[in-house]
Amino acid sequence: MTGERYIESLRDGREVWIDGKRVDDVPTHPAFKDMVKALADVYDLQNSDQYRDKMTYVDPESGVRTSLSWMIPTDHESSARRRENSRLWNMLTWGQLGRSPDILAPYITNLVPRRAEFSAYKNPNCDFGENILNYYRYCRDNDLFLTHALGDPQVDRSTQPQNEQRAVPEDEEIALHVVEETPEGVIVSGGKQLSTAAVHSNECYVSLSATFFARNDPRFVLAFSIPTNSKGMKILAREPVGRWFGTWGHPLQMLDEQDCMLFFERVLVPWDRLFFLYESPARVMPLAGPGGATTNFAGWANLERALYRFRLLTAVATMVAEAIGVIEYREVASKLGEMAANCEMLRLAMDGIEHASQRQAGMGPVGVWMAQTTWRMTELLREICGSGIVMQPSENDLANPELRPYLERFMRGKDVDVEYKSRLFRLAHDLAMSSFGMRQDIYEYWHGGDPSRNRINLLRAYNQEDIKERIRELISKPLPHGEVD
Repeated sequence: MTGERYIESLRDGREVWIDGKRVDDVPTHPAFKDMVKALADVYDLQNSDQYRDKMTYVDPESGVRTSLSWMIPTDHESSARRRENSRLWNMLTWGQLGRSPDILAPYITNLVPRRAEFSAYKNPNCDFGENILNYYRYCRDNDLFLTHALGDPQVDRSTQPQNEQRAVPEDEEIALHVVEETPEGVIVSGGKQLSTAAVHSNECYVSLSATFFARNDPRFVLAFSIPTNSKGMKILAREPVGRWFGTWGHPLQMLDEQDCMLFFERVLVPWDRLFFLYESPARVMPLAGPGGATTNFAGWANLERALYRFRLLTAVATMVAEAIGVIEYREVASKLGEMAANCEMLRLAMDGIEHASQRQAGMGPVGVWMAQTTWRMTELLREICGSGIVMQPSENDLANPELRPYLERFMRGKDVDVEYKSRLFRLAHDLAMSSFGMRQDIYEYWHGGDPSRNRINLLRAYNQEDIKERIRELISKPLPHGEVD
């Protein structure tokens, strides 16, 4: 993919709505153009002399040069190459894109080694395993940008099947389901949330997350992928967290990747785009996640993003503390040390994953820890900034000769001028206080699914039998005690 080809790929007639109006041209719309340009720039960089060999490879099967995101690793060396590609994607986008093109590609590649498991679910109209292999090849050879949509709309969760206290029929007006079969494929209707980057993607993978997998009706159990411009699929974009009034700096808000509701109104899903259909949730739930080839770890993009984001938050907090002369304060240094410890904990966990002899495809406990730690990192940044994160001059304020003497006197920092200090604090504001920063916090907390569910699943899978057996043995007889007179 190149920047120019990516921009043109978005002019495909997709039905995107924002603020009550249908979008005529995604690449030039004020709500989307900055993000489109940011992605196009990275696509061009992956073709540059500086990054080509670090971000792309020539696929031996097709002979096509494509993104390393699509490579299926076979050994530690190739896995490390793909991790480095994920690191570069996140470095070049400041660790702010939860749904970069590097996210869903490994998800799809992880299905390929397991295609026989999908073929085991028979359907007279197609072979699901063959569909996966052919779809992977199509995406790989065209270096497509995929997003996904997994959740039911947030309407009345008390009556939905994932509420374990109820066993009620699915709401056909709400949840996505098959309404008809045709010789060409299945017709689906319903809604899906929350499809991050749907506006900017080429294809959308649709399935069920673990939270929404409990189904009473097999018509609601399906997985497929279709082009973003599929007829009958409406994309509703949220309020942008992009540019604000005036010249107050917002250096990261060009990376507003958008979150979208998807409305399906009798959308055709061709037979060759289906990955499973009409199955028992208990049978296919293990297939819904990325799955598990040992060297094909699917989580590098998320982990590298989190690590770069943690490091960015820590560096900004440190520079703020230096700029206002509080870095030697015991409580401030302690907070910065906590942030540094979180960075190192994540890095060490990632190194352990890379070098483990057996790798799980998902992020597992690291993902759970990330979700609950990300809010703490932004909280610490806000605490270190104090009131300065709220009150900083704009660029027009800085340029005004009447105001500038007052700004230099009252709004400078310790050994730094007002321009340096105000721009540094504006970066902190974008990370931890602006609508962009708040959206990032919400995304990081929820993107891996319900954190409570994930923690419960970890508990159920955590093997404690060895130490529990030792405890049982210890308490099977009187415990050591003092002498009795």
